[in-house]
Amino acid sequence: MTDIPFNLLLDVLVFLLFPLLAGYLAARYKISPIIGYMVGGIFLNLVFADRLPRIFINNFSILGLVLLIFTIGLETNFQTIKRFGKFVLLGGILQILLSAICIFVLSSILKFSFLESLFFGFAFALSSTAVVSKIIQERGEENSLIGGLALGVLIFQDVAFIPLLIIFSSFGQGDSTFLIIQNVLKNSLKAAFILGIVYYVGLRIIPLFFNRIAKVSREVLNLFIVVFIVASLSFFSFFGLSSLLAAFIAGVLLSQTYEHYHIFSQIRPLRDTLAVVFFVYLGLSVEFGFVVSKIIPILTFASLVIFIKIIVVLGIYLFFKFHSRTAFTLSIFLFQIGEDAFILVFQGFNNGVISREAFNFALSVVLMTLLITPFLIARKDLLYNTIRRMIKNHLPFLEKYIVYNFDREAPNIDVLALKNHVIICGYGRIGSYIGRALMLADVPFIAIDYNFHTVERAKKEGINIIYGDPTEIDVLDYGQCDDASVLVSAVPESFSQEMIIFNAKKLNPKLVIFTRVHQERELHRMKDLGVEVVVQPEFEASLSIIRRILFRRGFDRDEIARKIKRLKIEHGMI
Repeated sequence: MTDIPFNLLLDVLVFLLFPLLAGYLAARYKISPIIGYMVGGIFLNLVFADRLPRIFINNFSILGLVLLIFTIGLETNFQTIKRFGKFVLLGGILQILLSAICIFVLSSILKFSFLESLFFGFAFALSSTAVVSKIIQERGEENSLIGGLALGVLIFQDVAFIPLLIIFSSFGQGDSTFLIIQNVLKNSLKAAFILGIVYYVGLRIIPLFFNRIAKVSREVLNLFIVVFIVASLSFFSFFGLSSLLAAFIAGVLLSQTYEHYHIFSQIRPLRDTLAVVFFVYLGLSVEFGFVVSKIIPILTFASLVIFIKIIVVLGIYLFFKFHSRTAFTLSIFLFQIGEDAFILVFQGFNNGVISREAFNFALSVVLMTLLITPFLIARKDLLYNTIRRMIKNHLPFLEKYIVYNFDREAPNIDVLALKNHVIICGYGRIGSYIGRALMLADVPFIAIDYNFHTVERAKKEGINIIYGDPTEIDVLDYGQCDDASVLVSAVPESFSQEMIIFNAKKLNPKLVIFTRVHQERELHRMKDLGVEVVVQPEFEASLSIIRRILFRRGFDRDEIARKIKRLKIEHGMI
């Protein structure tokens, strides 16, 4: 065995250095590192285009893509889809179909071919699970109505990606319409038959194998994971189906086993490394000169796609009787084009259906939408309030229609003799727990929530609840805030919390306000706004654990109380 050649080591170092720097800068400025890797690939292509081993990079990028799809399948949580039922299933189907039709028409107007427009329509209809789920988790909103609903739609899109991949893998350069339809039907039937067998076998047999091997040895289990993935790819390839489809199905099957967390932890480091190669390869495929020369059409097309997806999601969830704030926020979470679009467009380019110019155009559009995603999500509440203020000032008839058809029912709260009561803003998990405790204690309260379906369900249970946006001063006034003694802000968004506090204090300066936060900087902000009691769920959970640990270690209750008080003082809770 000889030493590794210096030139090869230098090429690898250069290849990794560009995406490393770009990924670091992206992460530092709250942008998905995926964008950084692709931008790094673009600059790498500009500086070292001639000396890069493209065949080697291509092979490793395909492997990274396979592992990426495998882990998407591994993380697919069908319980999240079941949690919201038709709002995810029917809403997801309508969102994909309506967005695809509109984007197909837009692409056709811009003179792309029929097949290119078809690819763009369905590829661009999908949103980014990787980027949006990370933002939702960082904001601590995965268990909120909007966060959970957004994650449900994203997971549904990942599942819908399977038939889309089967269908678009059937398209080939120069194929007639009849041949394309024949290939689609043949591959769909073949995939449905194989998936049926695989699902049955996977549900009945695969968990038994993994459970038995896991009891023998961790090292053997790790090797078996690799063997299983390769076997799945080989099985699907034998029947002429996509290796990407095989990877996704293998991930979904393994997600049913008890060991799927261990599997994910073992695969993730390799996946992350090789997925970087794939996104760098996509960046290498983009011609920088083309992007500069077509920057106006790219920005225009990207803006129109964003507008289409926002309007489609907004319309669907307003139709489902969601509050305008909920529907708008959900549209901001789902407006971008996701990483699945890279795969579909890449598939079309490899099959010769999409030209290089259209491929470069598509990658540039996806990049543009992903770049602005973190900024728009961070400012979603400000955007909503700005748009509503503009509508109120310039289109009063539309404002009236929104208020009385989507955002508020005819209130009858003013007939209730409420005095010295509690107002609960947000009747989700936390709000409903508080409401139940107040009912048991016979303490009068009124709840406010902008989820129509939550309000309907609560009314059937005899809860005194208003359908409306608790950030609006009129809605708080309907809840007789001026006569209330306590207000509990149980909404997850910090911007909404601030509006509730500001308006509530304006109506009743003596009102005692309880609110929750997820981050320390929010804690100090709430204190500055005049909130009497701020609860940080993660901190409270840690205090509960500490009490139990110290009690088991033999500390007396007074000493435990002193240490807990010290922690609260350090944390700014007292």
